[in-house]
Order: sequence, then structure tokens, then C-alpha cells
Amino acid sequence: MLSHHEDRQLRAIEQWFEESDPALTRMLRNYEAPGRNRQRTAARLAVDLTGAVLLTIGALTAVAVLVVIGFLMITVGVCLHLAARG
Repeated sequence: MLSHHEDRQLRAIEQWFEESDPALTRMLRNYEAPGRNRQRTAARLAVDLTGAVLLTIGALTAVAVLVVIGFLMITVGVCLHLAARG
């Protein structure tokens, strides 16, 4: 936790950076650590595959609950993919 004086100094430094180099400021604010995007993509694909497997197993075994859960997971996966694009 920063003291009041340190917090004020940090804000002054941030303001100076924003005024002196706005492009650098935008780049640093939008920076995402390497590998993070790959992990999110893998998680979205895992949701898709799990939903597809549950849907398939539910359809083959005639278990309606698995079909519904699989369908919902695929829907969530599609929403995650669409949200990642925008």
C-alpha cells in the first residue's frame, strides 16, 4: 500500500507520461502478457470440445440432460469466441 505522498508522486509521473508520449501510454495500458492469449484460446477450445463431446454422448445414449448441457456449453463457447473478436 502506498502512502499518500507516494500515491501523489505516482499520479504525477503517470500524468507526465500521458502528456509526453500518449502512444506509449496507450500501448502500455493495452499490453497483454505473452502466452495469455494462447491460454484463453485453449480455454475457449476446451469449452467447445467438452460441449461437443457431451452433446455427442448424450445423443448416442439418449440422455437428454447431457444433450442440453452439451448444447449450452457449445453456446457458451460460441459467445466466448465472439467476445474475443470484439
